[in-house]
Amino acid sequence: MLHEKRRQLLAVFQVCIDKGVGKSPLRAPYGGIECSSRVSPTQLFDFISFIESSLRAEGVTQLTLKCAPQEYWLHTSALLHTFLINQGYRVMHAEVTALIDVRTSAERSLHAWERRKLRQAAAAGLKVKALPAEQLPELYAFIAACRHKKGYTLSLSREDVLKAATRFPEAYVLFGVYQDKKLIAGALSVRVRENVLYNFYSDHDPAYDVLSPVVMLIDGMYEYCVRQGIALLDLGTSAVGDAPNFGLLEFKLRLGGMPSSKFTFTKLLS
Repeated sequence: MLHEKRRQLLAVFQVCIDKGVGKSPLRAPYGGIECSSRVSPTQLFDFISFIESSLRAEGVTQLTLKCAPQEYWLHTSALLHTFLINQGYRVMHAEVTALIDVRTSAERSLHAWERRKLRQAAAAGLKVKALPAEQLPELYAFIAACRHKKGYTLSLSREDVLKAATRFPEAYVLFGVYQDKKLIAGALSVRVRENVLYNFYSDHDPAYDVLSPVVMLIDGMYEYCVRQGIALLDLGTSAVGDAPNFGLLEFKLRLGGMPSSKFTFTKLLS
């Protein structure tokens, strides 16, 4: 959606089409419709209709939209979700993500137990660092190994991650927690918007569970957001299949996260 006189982009929708099925996004954490707060309710409603008619003309019979967490666009999320339902979309998947509002004090929002763990980690000599891009292969291997010990795999291959980071080097931010020179926790984060840092992959060596190094890891990411003027730190969703992972979700909330809904909508266009 363009404002022709001002030559301004007001709304955008990107979709991948395969055999008559449209998906937004194909593999990214979220897609759907992104729009400026300057877009009126009427314009947004009409934009959804325009997307549908355009896709029908391309032979698309089904459309799925995985929206960003609601707090990414407070002004437009309520309108967008309501208008999608008004136009016949149904929620096929609902997730809860945890967002830390960097504009508030992390110290006040940290649960007392997590604050204690942070002090214990510091007393044990743990330090958190922002890592250079050259350490991405090492960091990926570390996180993959930690996941493997727990019986999990990463959704993207090493080659896919390196390719994306090479294409968008300014968007990928790496963090590590060290005891002396040993990496014991790490995070691969993505600056998905100017004001949002998304914790894409993170994990820690289970041998250091007693020190809870992830608490220090998230604290370091929070401080990075403060320095960079990033408003939201997205800790990601917490689920096992279609069910909430309550332990992980409650841990993220104790770190100062606030719950935010993340909906996936679908509609048959034929």
